[in-house]
Amino acid sequence: MVSPDRPGAGVVWARVEEGFHVGSRKGVFLGYIDRQPGGSFHAFDGRSRLVGRFEALTAAMAAVTNGQPPQDAEITLEQVRVPAPRRVEDGNRS
Repeated sequence: MVSPDRPGAGVVWARVEEGFHVGSRKGVFLGYIDRQPGGSFHAFDGRSRLVGRFEALTAAMAAVTNGQPPQDAEITLEQVRVPAPRRVEDGNRS
């Protein structure tokens, strides 16, 4: 169980498309991260203000999550697979 006092607790990151991530906590938009052509990441807060430029995605996530550049906050990435919606055939609903 993750402690609610731990930095980043309750934050959900969604990869909207390749290189573009959006963060939220309890349904509240925190900000987003956009990968640049050179491979670095630009992190923006919930008002689209630049938080900083980072070489690592996790550092950019920590900056948006904490509202400032990361001190030593550890963030881990976990891939969550969401099953595709099932197709309902006409007359065969279950």
